[in-house]
Amino acid sequence: MSDAAPRILVVGDVINDIVVLPSQPLRADTDTPSTVIATPGGSAANTAAWIGWHGTPVDFVGLVGAGDADHHRRVFRDAGVTPHLHESTTRGTGTIVIIAEGEQRTMLTDRGANDELDPASVTDELLASASILHLTGYGLVNAFTADDVARLIARAREHGVTVSLDPGSVGFITDYGPQEFRKAVTGVDLLLPNLAEARMLIGQPDAPPAHAAVVLLDVAPLVMLTDGARGVLIAKQSGVVHELAVDAVPVVDSTGAGDAFGAGVLVALASGQAVRAAAAQGMRAAALAVSRAGGRPPAR
Repeated sequence: MSDAAPRILVVGDVINDIVVLPSQPLRADTDTPSTVIATPGGSAANTAAWIGWHGTPVDFVGLVGAGDADHHRRVFRDAGVTPHLHESTTRGTGTIVIIAEGEQRTMLTDRGANDELDPASVTDELLASASILHLTGYGLVNAFTADDVARLIARAREHGVTVSLDPGSVGFITDYGPQEFRKAVTGVDLLLPNLAEARMLIGQPDAPPAHAAVVLLDVAPLVMLTDGARGVLIAKQSGVVHELAVDAVPVVDSTGAGDAFGAGVLVALASGQAVRAAAAQGMRAAALAVSRAGGRPPAR
């Protein structure tokens, strides 16, 4: 790892989001008045943008469709992110239609070029300059094999880089297979699941948050489990469990809240802050994220 200012390396999905905010309950077979917003997204890309918003140096590695790289490079640079984007010759940029109703979201997903992301895009040069490597579970679906993930974690270890992972989506964990997913990501240093993802990974749909977090310590020695407006639970390998309450805030769109939380946590940890302080910083970023539409931060 470089002795320069701590850099964070984020690898994973970049998406064109179409966020739909209905003004009333959805009506089948007819019109529902809504606000429709087109915005860049993707869990990993959102996290990188929020890291850049904090002012921390960050690199992002991802894959978009042919002709889209220049646009997304500009968006990343405006957010304070150094982009390392490649273009697919066969798939378009991933696209998601997000129907947001308070804390609930329905997502219609076309993974697009993300499914072709090459692990070799994460170069030794990028790892050598990083303090933290952040991955999302979306990268495990069709793009990286379990062996790819294991090799990437091992390479990060060789460079003294801490590895964090956000599981990303209950739906994709289900498609991949919860036990297979859990096995594939075992060995990361920090796991950032929400409660639904944690319960899916341990196969216990009604598990209390503290129990789910502690069970996942066999995946990572530090687990930060988010539970929406109910706060954050931190479990450490030493057996210590902390619960942090979150202040109630009006929710416009919960898209990207977990990504903003993860970014705040990573920025704090990279700067040497303690775990509880890192979680608190993540919660502040998440509170801002839910107050606005889309998963990206406000302009710097």
